[in-house]
Amino acid sequence: MLAISLVGIIMALAYGGFQASVRATTSGEALIEETNQLRVTHQFVRRQLSLAQSLIIEQDEELELQVRFEGERDRVRFVAPMPGYLSFGGSYVQQLSIERGRDGYELVFYFAMLNGYEQGEIEASEGIVLLENLRGGQFLFLGQDEEEMETFWDDFWEETDRLPLAVILDLDLGRSNGLVWPELFAPVMVDSAPPQAQRRNIQRASDLMVPRTERRGRN
Repeated sequence: MLAISLVGIIMALAYGGFQASVRATTSGEALIEETNQLRVTHQFVRRQLSLAQSLIIEQDEELELQVRFEGERDRVRFVAPMPGYLSFGGSYVQQLSIERGRDGYELVFYFAMLNGYEQGEIEASEGIVLLENLRGGQFLFLGQDEEEMETFWDDFWEETDRLPLAVILDLDLGRSNGLVWPELFAPVMVDSAPPQAQRRNIQRASDLMVPRTERRGRN
């Protein structure tokens, strides 16, 4: 009886250790997969924002209104080339949105060809979920005051006929495994400022920071 009891205890300990090993392996693989997804998404979003082009998305000839870039706290729309594996070449209207999902928020990517683009077409397209189960997030846009020549950050881009100097995407992952969203600062490569404006060499957020100005509060 003693021998049988000892064998049973040993087998129970071995089984428990095996289960713990399987859980650790599964957890490690899931963490690696999520880390890779985070890295690929970060690189993709930064690349697309950096390649934004000063091309017209929509226009109203009567009001002389041109839309080249739209930016809000939870959405950004712009024109940029797509990676070759996702397109047939040429420029595409692209949109990144932070939307409500089944469990928290999602970062969703939409795109439609610029050639022949009509208003509302991108909303009718099927979005691609890049990240899910987020706690929240926001876009910020870097502009420049034409009179005082000072840069400012805002979560709403008013000048839709021109591009911002840079875009920040800040996401709160809310992960219990310690993963965080790395700072995403995307300088826009197109020089969209007025000719008289003195542009700065912007490589990262710390290169340009004057105290943040709430532009709408100054108007």
